[in-house]
Amino acid sequence: MKQYWFHITLLILIILPIALLYTFDYINIEGYNHRWDPETNTFQDWNNTFFNSSFTFDVTWKGRMFYLFFAWFLVMEAAFGWQEMNKRKTQNRILLASSLACAAIPTGYILATNFLGLDLSLLQAGITAGIPAVYSDNTPSDFLHLFWPLSFEYLIFFAFFTTAIILAYKPKGIKTFAISLSLIGAIGIAYLLDTVFPFGVLKPLQELALPITATTAALFDLLGYKVMFTFPVNSGDSMLPALLVNNGTSAASVAVSWACAGVYSLLLYVLVMLVFFKRTNISSFRKLLYFVIGLVGTFFAAVLRIFAIILVYLYDGKAAGVTFHNTYGELFGFTWIFGFILMIVLIERFSLVERTQIGIAKLGSRFRIVQESRKDEPA
Repeated sequence: MKQYWFHITLLILIILPIALLYTFDYINIEGYNHRWDPETNTFQDWNNTFFNSSFTFDVTWKGRMFYLFFAWFLVMEAAFGWQEMNKRKTQNRILLASSLACAAIPTGYILATNFLGLDLSLLQAGITAGIPAVYSDNTPSDFLHLFWPLSFEYLIFFAFFTTAIILAYKPKGIKTFAISLSLIGAIGIAYLLDTVFPFGVLKPLQELALPITATTAALFDLLGYKVMFTFPVNSGDSMLPALLVNNGTSAASVAVSWACAGVYSLLLYVLVMLVFFKRTNISSFRKLLYFVIGLVGTFFAAVLRIFAIILVYLYDGKAAGVTFHNTYGELFGFTWIFGFILMIVLIERFSLVERTQIGIAKLGSRFRIVQESRKDEPA
């Protein structure tokens, strides 16, 4: 065990802040218990209902469920890359100590934001950055009081975990943990972009929501639903595509921003596939073929996501649709991406393409033999 103590300690330090968050969230002792008062332009004490009235690990979009996926991928990558970690581990004690220190910083960050007052400083930074603090009825906005803290949390984890791994295993060590780090980094960036540019204001990403929503409308129409597709629907500075779907007894109306359309799943797919391909010896042609097939699949996973959310809204009500959106909707793209990677691994590991080609060739040979034998039979 002596030769493995560092690897085990590093993994424990990376997983520790997630375990702490899970505990604090479960027993509702989290920080950020301040609300912005627009009348006095100050923060007032407030029991943050966004954190303390719900369990954020039950939620994917603007929640913490992805931390659990990150931890699982981290452990799996460590298990499969154990020998690489041993080979790449630096022998410099200062770098090893610095690596462990970096991995411990997120734990300090969690303790500071929940018990030492850093939460108020971050909320004040959010106000300075122009994050929406209240809704039109002066109730606290989840953009400032939930999404902003979560965005920073994900990015703090990503930055220091990545730094710790680089210090310990040199830059090539990122390849060992490429999938887990890509996941947490991409989610953090997506959260921050949607928080700083809410409601589809970020036009380059919002443009991608249009074909996804239009394809969803075509799917509803194909299945016999009455559907109205509208573009653009103005929402502040945003121009959103909108769907109105009717099943004869009830109707569901939604406006779709890039985040709701699952556009970040496309970005996550591109990032994960790029780092995944760097770890493989697959030919360039197959990489391109896999990439295109996976990209099309990710697009239709986003279409099915909107389709499923609207169906739930249509038959079970708006509240059920929102719950499905926040918890299960994000799993469409996520499941497809990592399921597709598993499929590639199986295809390449067991040479399924080559075996299929050989099988087809044998079948063709047998067919030609049968045809020739029939020609030789007397009439």
